[in-house]
Amino acid sequence: MSEGFQSREETEVHHPWQRGGIGAFLRELIDDASLFPPAMLPMAEAVAQHLEHRRGPYRWALARFVCPASRLPELASAIPEGSGPWRLSVVLDLTSDAPWPASLATALEEVSRFRETGKGIVESLEARLPTGAGAGEFACAMSEAATVAPGARPFVELPFLEGWEVGIPRALEEMSRLEGRVGAKVRCGGGRVQDFPTPHQLARFITWCARLGLPLKATAGLHHPLPHPDPRLGIRQHGFLNVIGGALLAVSGHIDEDELLQLLCDDDPERFRLDARGFGWRDRTLSPEDIERGRRLVTCFGSCSFLEPLEGLAALLVTS
Repeated sequence: MSEGFQSREETEVHHPWQRGGIGAFLRELIDDASLFPPAMLPMAEAVAQHLEHRRGPYRWALARFVCPASRLPELASAIPEGSGPWRLSVVLDLTSDAPWPASLATALEEVSRFRETGKGIVESLEARLPTGAGAGEFACAMSEAATVAPGARPFVELPFLEGWEVGIPRALEEMSRLEGRVGAKVRCGGGRVQDFPTPHQLARFITWCARLGLPLKATAGLHHPLPHPDPRLGIRQHGFLNVIGGALLAVSGHIDEDELLQLLCDDDPERFRLDARGFGWRDRTLSPEDIERGRRLVTCFGSCSFLEPLEGLAALLVTS
């Protein structure tokens, strides 16, 4: 790997990563999920930090600010006047004390009220598949819900339950019948061991999204470029180069599920390449143009830290 990582003092407008393959790979890749674990910043601190990221030299890699629907009134009060409309991804935090259609309607009311403030543009809506709901049924409801925020893309998070080997492909197939109106969200980590899917589970999920042409978003746990030990939980965290790069190779038809599984487990930086020429793993390569096409489906990942993944990549590029 090559290409350096400049400090804020060295550049405020242009950054060498913005050109070529790295730029195509990283552009608007990271959603700011600093309100969520493990960071869980107070709203005022998260807002101030997001504004700093928007002014910083890596703002071109920044996508949306992620906020639960239940906290949108708090966000509206915290956004400073004159900071321009914020780009948002809203998590529809459905409650378990009401049937999911009623809970969904309540969350959407919050979205509608927030939009009336004019302080943000809701670009995506996210929700976890409720217990007992069918994937197709819920995806259809999410697709219809997007009318509350015109232009917003809905993403349905599918949990890895018992029988996931068959259940995940079946759920994704049901969602694909909506012809791209709904995307799939996969959780890659969190504060508990069970929040981390196995490489086998991720490989199955990504492969079927690629096969069906479903837009894909990842969330949580992707703080490092390559797989990384987590001594506290006793597991390996997934790497964002592995997940995003592997997904790009999959949607481009350059890799099958078995090879993707190998890629997701690979922590050898010598077998990866990300530079102006594009992305590569072993002998599989993508040009900047390939990456741009693939990013239409491989949309982004949410991280409670915007800078940590970039700093990890910078260290990897410098030492490689």
